[in-house]
Amino acid sequence: MTKLPVAKEGLIFILPSAFLSFLFYFLGVYPLGAFMALLTLFFLFFFRNPARSTLSDEEEILSPADGRVMGVEDLYESEFLGGEVKRISIFMSVSDVHVNRAPCDGSIERVQRRDGRFKLAFKKGIDEENERNYIVVRRNSEKFLLVQIAGFLARRIVCYVRETDKVAKGAPVGMIAFGSRVDVYMPRSYVAVVKTGQKVKSGVTVLAKKEGEQ
Repeated sequence: MTKLPVAKEGLIFILPSAFLSFLFYFLGVYPLGAFMALLTLFFLFFFRNPARSTLSDEEEILSPADGRVMGVEDLYESEFLGGEVKRISIFMSVSDVHVNRAPCDGSIERVQRRDGRFKLAFKKGIDEENERNYIVVRRNSEKFLLVQIAGFLARRIVCYVRETDKVAKGAPVGMIAFGSRVDVYMPRSYVAVVKTGQKVKSGVTVLAKKEGEQ
């Protein structure tokens, strides 16, 4: 089956605006037709979902989002992974692709959504205060955590996966309309190969490799 070049959530905006564009042109209302055509192009860009070729080693963790690396840090995550982990945070701007992808192969062990605030995505502490969605992926004996975090503009988090689903590395798992932030947690045995400020692409850019695999 051919994959849509846009996120399915965008169809409710794209199809009506395209229809109105043709209708206004047919009726001779050219200014409105041109406006709706431009609006259609905007929606096509905004909800784009480009095909990505995922080519990486099994032990490499890929970026789950388009954007820029906000930070790389070691910390203790008690609720979902229960141990010392590495976290890589990615800021998604309004102009970035909004679709989020699986950082590795595995099975979905847990999905949990939490209500919260809508602070700016680069503010400190939004990972605990803002609305967010947690996705735990198990691969053999290892667990990874993907967190979709809403922001000031991004007030709609969409999750495509459910518990017990199998996911392939680079496969779409959700989206955040208007961008925001995505965090990926992994075992401490992984070494980050990206640095703060670096531009990354979902399903393409390698974020980390298992220690000894570099």
